[in-house]
Amino acid sequence: MGDDDASALCRAIAGDGLPDAPERRPSPVDDVVWHRALARVGWERITGLAVASVAGWLDLADEQLDTLLEFHRTAMAWSLSVERKIIGLAEAFGSEGIGFAVLKGASVAHTAYSDPSLRSFGDLDVLVGTQDYERTCALLKALGHVRLRPEPRPGFEIRFGKASTHRHPDDRIEVDLHRTLVLGPFGLWIRPEELLDRCASFDLGGTRVPRLDDTGMLVNVAMHASLGSSPPRLAPLRDVAEVTRRGQVDWDVLTGWASRWRLTVVLRHAFRTVSETLGIPIPEEAAAFSESIPSRRDARALAAYTGARRKQGGTAIGTMRAIPGLRGKAAYASALAFPARGFLAARTGDGDEPSYLRRLAIPLRWGRSRFPGANGASRRA
Repeated sequence: MGDDDASALCRAIAGDGLPDAPERRPSPVDDVVWHRALARVGWERITGLAVASVAGWLDLADEQLDTLLEFHRTAMAWSLSVERKIIGLAEAFGSEGIGFAVLKGASVAHTAYSDPSLRSFGDLDVLVGTQDYERTCALLKALGHVRLRPEPRPGFEIRFGKASTHRHPDDRIEVDLHRTLVLGPFGLWIRPEELLDRCASFDLGGTRVPRLDDTGMLVNVAMHASLGSSPPRLAPLRDVAEVTRRGQVDWDVLTGWASRWRLTVVLRHAFRTVSETLGIPIPEEAAAFSESIPSRRDARALAAYTGARRKQGGTAIGTMRAIPGLRGKAAYASALAFPARGFLAARTGDGDEPSYLRRLAIPLRWGRSRFPGANGASRRA
C-alpha cells in the first residue's frame, strides 16, 4: 500500500455522494495510506467530503477520525475568515461603484453544494471589468493590501494578463483580482464582460454578494478544472459535477459561448476528466461537448495547459499565437523579455541579482527541453 492507494482513496472521497458514483464498501484504512491521503485531502480542499464519507463507506479508526476532524475545523475556520473578507470588500466595492463577481470558492460552496461545509477554500477570487481593473487595484492598496508581484510593464495585465494577487498584512488572505478567468489564449478569447452581464448573487451572512450565474459559473469551474493545474485538482472537478447537476445552466447560451470563445475543447476535457477521475457518467446535457472532435489548433492550445509543454513555455507561446497583429505580439514579447526592474527582481530567487541575460535564457531552456537533440546537434556542428 502506498501513494496509489492514497490517491485512489482521495478520488473516492471527491466523488462521494454523486449520483451513479461507484458503490463503496466500508473497510478499515491502513494507517500509512491514511497518513498520505490525509495530507492530500487537506491540500485538495475536500475535508468536508471526507467527513461526509465517514457517515457512509469511509471506515476510520478513532484516532484517524480525530485527525480528519481537526483538519476540517482548521479548513472551515479559514473559510469563514475568507467569507468575512468577502463581505467587507463587497461593501467597499459597492461604495466605489465597482461591479464585480466572486469566482469559485465561496460562491460555488454556497450555491452548488448541498451544504457549504462540503467545499472549503483558501483565498478570494474576484472578477471585475477591464475598465475597472486598475481602479480596483488602487482601492485594494488604499485598504491596506500589498500587491505580491508587479506587472511586467504598466498596462500589461489589462491587455494580456489574467489577475494580480493582493494580500493584507493583518489577515494574510490573498485576493486574486481577475480581469479574465485564466492566463493564456483561452483567457484572451473569452469575453468576461458577457459573464458579468449575467451576474446572480448569493447570501453571505445576510449580505447579497454578486457571483456569476450558473452558466457562467460552469464556464469558470470547467476552465479552472481543465486549465488551472496539471493534473487537475479534485475540488475543481467536483465543482464541475455539482454545478452541472444542481445549477440552472442555460445550455444554449453555453453552446454559443463555447463556439465563439473556442471553449468546446476545454469543456470536453473538463467533462471527460470529471467522468474518468470521479467515476461518474457524463451528463446527457454535456454529451455534445464530450463527443466533439477538436480542431488541431484548439487541441494544441489545450495541450499548452495540460501537457508537458506547460512547463516549457507552452502558455506564453500559446498567448503569443492568440494575440492579434504583429504589433501586439511584439509588445507582449518585449514586455516579457525586458520587463521593468521591479518585476524582474520579484521573479528572481533570493540571493540572486536580477539579470536580463538570465531572463533571456529562459526561452532557450524551453527550446532545449522541447527539442533535446538540437543542443547536441549544434555543438557537433
